[in-house]
Amino acid sequence: MNRYVIYTSLLIFGVILPLAMITAWLTTPPPAPSTPPAPVLFPKLQLPKVPLPTGDDPESIVLRHAILNGERIYQRLCHHCHGRLGKGDNNDYMASIGRKPADHSDLAAMQKLSDEEFFVALRDGVKDERGWLTMPPWASVLTGQEMRDVIVYVRHLPLAASPN
Repeated sequence: MNRYVIYTSLLIFGVILPLAMITAWLTTPPPAPSTPPAPVLFPKLQLPKVPLPTGDDPESIVLRHAILNGERIYQRLCHHCHGRLGKGDNNDYMASIGRKPADHSDLAAMQKLSDEEFFVALRDGVKDERGWLTMPPWASVLTGQEMRDVIVYVRHLPLAASPN
């Protein structure tokens, strides 16, 4: 190969091209600052105001923890069918087939159900007269203590003040 071609190639690719790229980079204005996206506004959750025990005794502390943990679990897993307020009015599909979820804010209905029956319903699910599950079993998702915390929370729902 000719020395002239080699020197010319080195000059073009080794010196001139990098200088042209650096010049272009230095003379290009920075992009205009973009406006930040508008913040996503989430609706404020309408949660029932369940009364919490205020004492410093061990019983009050354990009960307060159980109610708060039960509320956290209920609002994460149960509100899809039973509603945020526990009224059982949040599931249009179940209502359309005549299987309205339980109203946990109804004191009389909740008093008919023992804690053991409630625990078995949470653990094993609820079936209708045909044997179809109308509530899924939660044993694979929740521990026994978490199910008991949900029961404590639901037992306190009829005592809750309206969130408005």
